[in-house]
Amino acid sequence: MDEREKINSNNGDGGGGVNGGLVYPVMTEEQIQILRHQIVAYTIISEQLVQMYKTFIAQQHFFGMEIGNPSCDPLMALGASKISSRRQRWAPTPVQLQILEKLFIQGSGTRTKEKMKEITNELAQHGPVTE
Repeated sequence: MDEREKINSNNGDGGGGVNGGLVYPVMTEEQIQILRHQIVAYTIISEQLVQMYKTFIAQQHFFGMEIGNPSCDPLMALGASKISSRRQRWAPTPVQLQILEKLFIQGSGTRTKEKMKEITNELAQHGPVTE
């Protein structure tokens, strides 16, 4: 019996760990091969992304675009657009708050679309209303 057979005969559950002083594998050979293939694929993808970004940067320099300028750098532009596209929170007026609190205390459960429109119209009489 070779070392691998001894290891596998100690514990048939396929798990990993130490049993009687022997160390047995945590992963099967097939799982290890799959993991190796995934690592190679991720390495290739990462290298391609780095090369694409370097090409993009070189094109920006060639066309005289400024790196770090949100209008020129797509990575910066994504961050800037998220910030500028955020909606402002609705700040109800004191009267609107009173109306909403009164409705909450009444606790009539889920409202119909028609009732929601009525409530929105009533709130709009006392200040701006957003979603």
